[in-house]
Parts: sequence; structure tokens; C-alpha cells
Amino acid sequence: MSFEPQNELERILSIAVEDPSRRMEFYEELQRSELYTLHMGGDVPEANGVLQEKTTVRLPSVDIGGKAYLPVFSSLQMLQRFIDREMRYLSLNAMDLFGLVRGSDVWLNPGGEFGKEFPASEIESILDGSMFDAPQSYTVDRDTQVMLGRPAKEPDELLSGLTEVFQAMPGVKLAYNAHYYNPATGDPPHTLIAVEADGDWNEIIREAGRRASSAPVPDPPVDFLRLDGTSGLETYFESDCEPFYRKRKRRGLSAR
Repeated sequence: MSFEPQNELERILSIAVEDPSRRMEFYEELQRSELYTLHMGGDVPEANGVLQEKTTVRLPSVDIGGKAYLPVFSSLQMLQRFIDREMRYLSLNAMDLFGLVRGSDVWLNPGGEFGKEFPASEIESILDGSMFDAPQSYTVDRDTQVMLGRPAKEPDELLSGLTEVFQAMPGVKLAYNAHYYNPATGDPPHTLIAVEADGDWNEIIREAGRRASSAPVPDPPVDFLRLDGTSGLETYFESDCEPFYRKRKRRGLSAR
């Protein structure tokens, strides 16, 4: 059965699955969209389609890969394909629904052609707006004491996406991933991408940041550091780290 999007959210979701550069567009549309979920209790008190304050809503869970998720759906048609009998359902704006299930893991369109996992941490970043913040670019003072190390869990999707971005940018030579903590900022330990590059640094950060903002990261947020000989961290990365991206040299052509 071919997939026919029922609304703009489904259309963009189907595109974003194939084209990671469109993922931020999906998140932006998500904020404006209605989502559907099943209700396992009795009638839900509402007035003019609005849930009453302090209403108790009972949502089901679904096991996917040995983990429990709350199932939500991008259209009524998607929900109907998931169930095999008549059931009550709710329709809410995505932001309102995420606020209702805060702290839980959610799966969009379980069993559908196009779906997405929303870990609780990602839902929180959508609700507080940090998902849409541009990653910061750091310059570290040489006298600042920072802690660097390998992350306990590699942000594989982030690194894969950034590799695609850097491959399209001739000025990017090397890129490293690290777990970073600077006590002077008061920020918790998080992900740092250190980049050695020539050219327009702002353009590099803009494109890399767009990809980073749509990738799930075990230790958010994502910051960027330019390795230009003045950061004070070049020695650490050169001696203790293996770059996740290295510019490939083009093979020249020879003729006789």
C-alpha cells in the first residue's frame, strides 16, 4: 500500500525521514499540528472541545523493542489502522499533548510507514524551546580549566548527520566529538563538536547547527569549538582523540 499523507505534518514527516536536512521543518510543523491518542478511561470532561482543568486522562502504552512508549498518531486514519476495535480517542495540539505526557517516551505512528521516537528528553527540549536554539560556538580561554573526555554513549545519528554536512563543505578538514564540562559556565556536561576548518566559520556553524538541532543527542545541548590554534584544546584532540570526520584527499588524474 502506497503512503498517502493526510495532512502537512505527514507530508513533511515522510520527506524528513529520507532527507535529514528537512527535520527542523518537521519540528516546526509539529508545533502547529494536531496529534491523536487513545483514551483508556471513560468520557473526558470537555467544553467546546477543550479539556477541563485537572482532567485525568488514561493513555495506553505499546511495547517497541522491549521498551514502553505512549502511542500517538499524526492523523485519525493512522490511529484507526493501529486499532482493531472501536476505542475512544483524543485530539490535541502536539505541544499540549507533550505537556500532558511530560516525562514519558512517545512513539509517533507505531506500525505505520513513517514514524518517529520521541524520548522524554527530546520532548522536554521541544517544550522548553531548546530544540530550536542555535548551537553556541565556544572560544575557550587558555586559563580556563575544562574537563574533556569520550562520551559514555556516542551520538551516532548526530555524527552521521554532521559528516554529511562537512562532506559538502571543502573548508572542513577534521571534526571531533567530546564530552565537555566547563565549571565556569555553570552548564551541565554536554556534547562538544570541535572542528578544524578554513573559510566562513559562521556558515559552517549555521549548516552544522541546523543538522545538530534535529538529531537526538544523549548529552544535550551541542556546542561547537573552532580548532584554529588559539582554543587551547588542540593538543588534547590531536593526541587523545580520533576524528569522526576527516576530509578525504581527491585522487588526481594522470595522463601520458
